Amino acid sequence: MKKILALWAVPRSTSTAFERMMRERGDFFVDDEPFGKSFYYSEERCNTTRYPDIEPDPQYNFSCILERLKQENEKQPVFIKDMSYQVAPVANQEFLSNFNNSFLIRHPEKMLPSLFNNWSDFTLEETGYAQLYKLFEMAEEISGKLPVVIDSDDLVKKPKATVKAYCDVIGIPFIEKALEWKTEPQPAINQWEGGWHNYVLSSQGFKEREKKDYVKIEDSEHLKKAYEFCLPYYQKLYENRLRIE
Repeated sequence: MKKILALWAVPRSTSTAFERMMRERGDFFVDDEPFGKSFYYSEERCNTTRYPDIEPDPQYNFSCILERLKQENEKQPVFIKDMSYQVAPVANQEFLSNFNNSFLIRHPEKMLPSLFNNWSDFTLEETGYAQLYKLFEMAEEISGKLPVVIDSDDLVKKPKATVKAYCDVIGIPFIEKALEWKTEPQPAINQWEGGWHNYVLSSQGFKEREKKDYVKIEDSEHLKKAYEFCLPYYQKLYENRLRIE
């Protein structure tokens, strides 16, 4: 059986746009952040402060989510996009061996102000970078080769070349028409408490966003601390990114 194709990412990294492209392909069953439900909503939930009013639900336990994905993957190819920190509690080599692991990064200078705009109280854990690098190291040990890492700047500046390079390395067909999509509701994409994905849901393809009036990193102690924490992990991953011509 082929492995589940996974894109592990950090928040605010164009990962939902990538997921939207994968849905447009039509040849994958696509699941949006399935282990986010485990991290926040399950009996095994690892964060009880973000959504304190949620009643824990055993159907979202990590093992239940994984089993459901494996069963679906027996019927058709499965692609998931998820945040690294949401899967980190169970991410050992046995777990990661179920996946064809790939990675998406974005410079903390761009990612963190956007995250702060949605969650001004985000934790260092919720930035996802330490966990993403750990997943990368484990995936490399499992496969014996460098996992695929794409950078968000490449994705929005050179979408055709970046997605084609990704597909070539992963071993799936490149479908150029999937780089564009219609603006329409996507009920399968979880908005969490709302507003996270308004931009991509109104988009029609990959493109750089206009700069928003976010709080600058140098103007926030919380952002400065997070930037210093995330940057070394980003730099290590960036060194191993796919080089896009």
